[in-house]
Amino acid sequence: MDFDDKDFKSLEKYLKLNEISKEDICLVGSTTLSLIGIRKHNDIDIVIHSKYASKSLSQHSFIERVNNPWSSLFSDDNLIENSDLYILYNGFKFVIPELIYHKKKWHNRAKDQSDIIELNEYAKMHKNWNWKLINHALPKPSFFKIIFRKLQNRFHLYVNSLKKSFRNDTSLHIDGFQMIPTANLLAKQVVDHTFNRYDIIVRFMAIDSFLNAKKEGINLYEKMQKNRGGSVYKDPGKVFQELITSFNNNGADSNFPLLVNKDLHIVDGAHRLACALYFNEPFIAIKINKKLDYSLYGIDWFKSNNFSTDELDLILKRKQQIFISNHLYFEVVLWPPVSQYFDEIERLIIEKYTVYSSKDYKDLAEFNTYIKALYKIDDIKDWKVDLKIKGMSAYPKDIRVIKIKISEPRFRKKENGQLISEEVEFLKKQIRESYKEKIDNYFHDIIVHIGDNYSHTKQSENLSNE
Repeated sequence: MDFDDKDFKSLEKYLKLNEISKEDICLVGSTTLSLIGIRKHNDIDIVIHSKYASKSLSQHSFIERVNNPWSSLFSDDNLIENSDLYILYNGFKFVIPELIYHKKKWHNRAKDQSDIIELNEYAKMHKNWNWKLINHALPKPSFFKIIFRKLQNRFHLYVNSLKKSFRNDTSLHIDGFQMIPTANLLAKQVVDHTFNRYDIIVRFMAIDSFLNAKKEGINLYEKMQKNRGGSVYKDPGKVFQELITSFNNNGADSNFPLLVNKDLHIVDGAHRLACALYFNEPFIAIKINKKLDYSLYGIDWFKSNNFSTDELDLILKRKQQIFISNHLYFEVVLWPPVSQYFDEIERLIIEKYTVYSSKDYKDLAEFNTYIKALYKIDDIKDWKVDLKIKGMSAYPKDIRVIKIKISEPRFRKKENGQLISEEVEFLKKQIRESYKEKIDNYFHDIIVHIGDNYSHTKQSENLSNE
């Protein structure tokens, strides 16, 4: 809560100076938002009982008496006298958040939009929120406005579709390229729900063997190159070694971007991507040509080219190691309220996704600290996190962390610009809908947490290791 002792002392001093009882006032506006933790208040707005109507108040830098009436639904005296209309805290009355929501919906100013969204979320997470008090008095769009908005949305969809049909920008300018997270580019090498570029994994293994005087990776690389056939270089192995040395000494050269198609499938540059991964280059330059096709180097290609079972196992094992070390997975955290269903939920997950690992943490000592740090990654408001902690307080502090592979996460952008996996959204919804009726006093998000993207995975992984 951001409404602190200093605020209370200032208000008490102000009321004493003006000879007003604290029982005869109600705090309104952003003070309530501050009290419930949605956001900080800039000043302290108060309504005063009508018996002080003729009283002249002294000026204050941040305490102000607001115009009468503050609410269009109730008189100021109602706000002060009716215990259903205020929250009593530390001896002071704060107007209930429902009336804040009602007032902001009518004002509907740009600065109110964030508060309206947060109050909607607050309402979902509080069973005592009283919609009946304000529903009849909320602004409703006219029939014509509803029809107009629907037509407007359809028009925009049609225009965007038309623009897409007539685009002829099949490739970027010859000098045009962009930077992309190296690990993300590796994760995009999926065709028909299956990883398609095991040749990159073999190249990675060859780099390791070359630098550490081992033969295993080099033998696999030479066998692969022989079966692939053809190269523009007279001695491709020597050129690869020179590339490895260059990456080792100088890092990636953005003047030589990888060529990819519209789906970010690699057309040219597999050796460079393998080097970027091995030397932990966070970003790699790419150039897009939308018309180009991709090459098929899935595990079936290696099977059909006489790679032995042992060789295939080595390649598959290294691929998994590379994906895990680059945090190309999603971390599922099952919360205490469903601890008796941990195994059942994990079986549900295994039906569709590959599980890399599963670990239980019993009686987690820093449980609250872990939850706060986890949700801080997504910048979740403190009041929401506090509610989650409160909702789980009656259960043993046991969690299960499951690392899963999602071949095609289908990322989209959230309103804040961050990426979120649509596949993760679906999985979270499926688990919540399946188990919310099985736990007492359920409210949103005390069953499961899954990170939205790979960046989130990297940060949450660090928490699990602490």
